[in-house]
Amino acid sequence: MATQVLSGSLAYFGLAQILRMLQNSRATGCLQLERGDQRAWIYVEDGQSMFARTNVSALKIGEILVKRGELPPEAIEFVLAIQQDSPGARIGRMLVDNDVLTEAQMREAMLTVQRHVILSAMRWKRGMFRFGSEERIIGEDIRLP
Repeated sequence: MATQVLSGSLAYFGLAQILRMLQNSRATGCLQLERGDQRAWIYVEDGQSMFARTNVSALKIGEILVKRGELPPEAIEFVLAIQQDSPGARIGRMLVDNDVLTEAQMREAMLTVQRHVILSAMRWKRGMFRFGSEERIIGEDIRLP
């Protein structure tokens, strides 16, 4: 069970300051940010941001791949239709497993989404944060460098 070791208002401490403090203390855990109905989670290991996600409609992997010209829009529609028959299946994994994308393409798109989550949260000027120590991300193999 994670222990909450740090919490406060984003009106007083911005995300960049919080991440710098976690880096300096070489902390491991999950930083949760809340602003109204919006949530963001940034997982930190040994002071380094490793993974980020949000509950709001953020930039999507498919959008990135289509925009880069690495994937036709029809491929996303097709995979979304297949995903309905396999709840919980990850679209990226399905695309890689069916040789539509390479691991490198998927990894880069995933990292772009994670960076977008963090950069968007850095603009939050209100809301709350809390950091739980020792909480780790599980089941994610693509992590921020």
